[in-house]
Amino acid sequence: MSDAAWRDLDEELDRWAAMGRRPSLWLRDDDAIDITDALERLLALADQTRTPLALAVIPAAATPALARRLARAKAVSILQHGYAHANHAPLGEKKSEFADQRPLETMMGELVRGRTAIFRMFGAAATAVLAPPWNRMTPALEPILAAAGLAGLSRFKPRARPSVAAGVLEANAHVDLIAWRTGRIGKPATTIAAEISAHLASRRLGAVDRDEPTGVLTHHLAMDAGAWTSL
Repeated sequence: MSDAAWRDLDEELDRWAAMGRRPSLWLRDDDAIDITDALERLLALADQTRTPLALAVIPAAATPALARRLARAKAVSILQHGYAHANHAPLGEKKSEFADQRPLETMMGELVRGRTAIFRMFGAAATAVLAPPWNRMTPALEPILAAAGLAGLSRFKPRARPSVAAGVLEANAHVDLIAWRTGRIGKPATTIAAEISAHLASRRLGAVDRDEPTGVLTHHLAMDAGAWTSL
């Protein structure tokens, strides 16, 4: 299994090369609040491998220490991870900060406050991109994201279309290093390789948007030894 997963990925990359294309991938990490040993480890790994990192920061909880540290980081972009990462979904429903039942004006206010805080704290590294907590939000927010000053959206699974609304592009994550439903444990590297290969194949064959970069998702605060090894 181990050798087969890597061989399949190599062969998929060869197929892209045969088409004269180079597959695009990106790395997103969620739930940043403060500087921790885990975040330092992630930043060091990204720096050592020259991998740009999109770091989703929780605006209402982010500390000045985090802003000072990231000002010295290389190739780190800041995404807006909701507002307070608070669950407002009714009991028994999937968690969501921007749930269907909440007033749109309330959610709009949080988005604007969050975006303002992100740009004030992180300056040039900040982006007008929303990564909603738990990768979900009410569809009613999509048409008004631009009015909240947001130009991008990042969730999970292949996007349905490049733009969710006028002026708002979507680029999602597709491969999660953690198996949340089976013990919240790190997936083996061979599983990650297989999932990357599968998404690349789907792009190449046109089953999903060919131009959406394959996104790898990490959660530095929740990763066990296995997840770090796979990364």
